[in-house]
Amino acid sequence: MAGYQYSGKIDHTEKTITALYRAQYHAYEKPQMLLWMGIGFVMVLIAALTNIPLWAKGILLLVGAWLIISMDFPSQIRADRALEARNGSLPSMQYEFHKDRIRVSGEGSMSIPYKKIVRLAEDKEYFYLFMGKDSICMVDRSFIKPKSADKFKQFMTNKTGLDWQNEKSLLALNLADVILMFRNRKEKK
Repeated sequence: MAGYQYSGKIDHTEKTITALYRAQYHAYEKPQMLLWMGIGFVMVLIAALTNIPLWAKGILLLVGAWLIISMDFPSQIRADRALEARNGSLPSMQYEFHKDRIRVSGEGSMSIPYKKIVRLAEDKEYFYLFMGKDSICMVDRSFIKPKSADKFKQFMTNKTGLDWQNEKSLLALNLADVILMFRNRKEKK
């Protein structure tokens, strides 16, 4: 290979921009998401268990249900704004993973030392490399070369000293996930 260990890319579409903002929101705003879901649940319980006028129950149920099901609504708004600001001109980014840095090209080029990466996350289709809340590299799994997602993940773990986070639904969280979420939030401050 031409001086790098792995390469990858992402050709951004509306779907990838939405996934990017969703991953960012899930990585950094889970406590807020849990709060909104909890408030929605309490509103639904109040509507179901109290003797208040029917119109008030309807409002509580409507708002409560919306808070429960739209936990990542702010990420969708941010993605829509980003898409609108770009007027359909979405970038294609290429990544070369060298021994000491990541070389990024697409809309300009830059080198990122591995020590700047603060979080590694993944979902079924993409890898997310966070340098901060508002600085993310997104790599399409299907474009990793040589083709071995597991070896690439191990390479990134070795270079950054970080473990991969699998972004999952709030309903699938367990106690260890909640503890990790609050520990990450505390380290961020």
